[in-house]
Amino acid sequence: MKPKTLLTTLLFFIVALINAQENISNFVKALDSAQNETIKLQVLDSIINKIDKQAYTDTYVTYTKDYISIAEKLEMYDKMIAASVKVFYYINNIQNHKDDALKVVLNAEKYLNRTKDSFLLGSVYLKKGGAYYDIDFKKAAENYAKAILNFGIKDSIYVADSYLFKGQAEAYQGNFLQAIKDYKTASMYYESLGDVEYVILAKSGVATVYGMNKFYEQAEKAEDEVIAYAKENDKADAIVSTLYNKAIHYKELKNPKRQEELLLEAEKINKEANNNDVYSSIYIETSLTKLYVNINQLNKARQHFAIIEGLKEDIVNEKQLMNHYKIAKVAILEGEKKYEEAIALLKEVILFSEEGKSNDHLVDLKEQLAQLYNKTGNTTASYKAFQEYNTLKDSLFNVQKTNALTYYQTLYETEKKEKELVTKNASIEALKEENQAKKRLLGFSIAGLSLLFLCVFLYRNKQHLKKSKIQQEDFSQQLLLSQEEERERISKDLHDGVGQSLLLIKNKIALNTDESTRTMFNNAIEEVRSISRALHPFQLEKLGITKAIKNTIRDVDEHTDIFISSDIDDISNTLTKDQELNLYRIVQETLSNIVKHANAEAAKISVIKESKRILIVIKDNGDGFDFSERYNDFKSLGLKTLRERTKYLKGTMKVDSEKNKGTTFSYIIPIA
Repeated sequence: MKPKTLLTTLLFFIVALINAQENISNFVKALDSAQNETIKLQVLDSIINKIDKQAYTDTYVTYTKDYISIAEKLEMYDKMIAASVKVFYYINNIQNHKDDALKVVLNAEKYLNRTKDSFLLGSVYLKKGGAYYDIDFKKAAENYAKAILNFGIKDSIYVADSYLFKGQAEAYQGNFLQAIKDYKTASMYYESLGDVEYVILAKSGVATVYGMNKFYEQAEKAEDEVIAYAKENDKADAIVSTLYNKAIHYKELKNPKRQEELLLEAEKINKEANNNDVYSSIYIETSLTKLYVNINQLNKARQHFAIIEGLKEDIVNEKQLMNHYKIAKVAILEGEKKYEEAIALLKEVILFSEEGKSNDHLVDLKEQLAQLYNKTGNTTASYKAFQEYNTLKDSLFNVQKTNALTYYQTLYETEKKEKELVTKNASIEALKEENQAKKRLLGFSIAGLSLLFLCVFLYRNKQHLKKSKIQQEDFSQQLLLSQEEERERISKDLHDGVGQSLLLIKNKIALNTDESTRTMFNNAIEEVRSISRALHPFQLEKLGITKAIKNTIRDVDEHTDIFISSDIDDISNTLTKDQELNLYRIVQETLSNIVKHANAEAAKISVIKESKRILIVIKDNGDGFDFSERYNDFKSLGLKTLRERTKYLKGTMKVDSEKNKGTTFSYIIPIA
């Protein structure tokens, strides 16, 4: 386009946009002066139809909600439902107000008995399914099914969408056979409508269900069907992505030769398509780089990594693609025997992948980390990484095994019903009854054995998890006890050794040294005593738990700018020595957290003894923090140690905090 033509088009667009906004401004003025609800509804209709919904989403949503409210009052239910359906996308997807979107569609559902429009009936359930999709797959699937029943003949495109989305929801629930049926039905609808891209999407859904459950033979048949259809319709991007998925299956089947063939074919088609698909290029070249390193062809690996390097500037802001760049870089470093660099970079990759909860991907990364540690001779780190790999691999295997069992049970029951139907139509009554009895017996036997197997499997898995949890808790508790023993030993050494030596030196030089030197010695002695008290609270043994807590509170009050008030019940002779020590540490470490991090001016501590429990509440008026933001950084707040000590006491810990509104720590410790 010539510059002059481009400028003219741009000016025309700007003028049109200004005129549109002026028209909307006129309608807004008319809305303010409207005399009755009917006129308001007409004006609002003009506003929401003329407004730029993408540019002024919030304004559009506000006016549409007003429109819905007035239409509801005027009992214009078709208009009200239609507006609810239209605005749903902008609330749910653009504003990302999921709860609000659900409320809008639930309100519309109340008036479905007031309309006969099949499009509106089906659309409400379609949108309702979308509202539940992120929170409850079962409810989502149920509403998609209702949408299918309510849409009419003229709504076939929406019926197809409902089957597609229902297939996705069924797959996430583990109803794989039903998911495959829904995908195939959606594919037939889309094919009759000539919607090529969505035919490919539905067919790919079938392949994905088979692939995620390791049914590679069925997955390959479905993928070949996708490729054939994509070739017929000249859809290179679909061919490339499907070839890439097939290559992943052959990687899992330990067939590097076939994996290489598929990846090279995908690379060739992607280049010939010349569609600048950076995503496909990065994924394919990363897989080829890793493959060639694994089969000891480092020069080829470097060639493919060089392609990724050439695309790096285009993906620097794409976190997912940069993670794949790092995966390829790790492979090159491993091939060049730069194991320490590879390990450091691989840890970054694993951290990013853990945040994305991509367990299939993580299994390979954890295994690679264990192998890299082994190559460096760090057998301890290698063993730990290998344990993490095995744990993750076993959990995925258990899920896949359960999924496979569910799939074949469902398949068996479906085929059984079909055979029973044929038998009913083909056999005489007496023979039919006899066969039915035999089949029931066989079915009960298989179902019983399957149920028994499943129960045994679930029981053993539960026991294993329970045992692992107990071992972890025991380890944490032993670690705390070991720490306290070591603290006590060091504290005694400081008190009896260094402290006594300093006192002797002080006495010897007391008469021959100036005042400043004596002050320095006194400060040094006092510092040793403070360290000794911090490492092991001897006052706990001498004074008891109640006075020890009071002394700690007094020390914090005297030596910091924080004003501390307290209400301490006598809890002496209530707990064992180990329990008293852990309770004391909880109070001490919580107060330490407040001093270090809270920026508080005041704090209050309450220790309340009840008949069967001790309640400790420590509250400050400091900065506070957003607990949801800090949860993944749990260790940095020192909260993990507090949690373990609370577990040791068989108690519960609760943290209530909000930014700029302070923090409250609550501990409930049971007593005999």
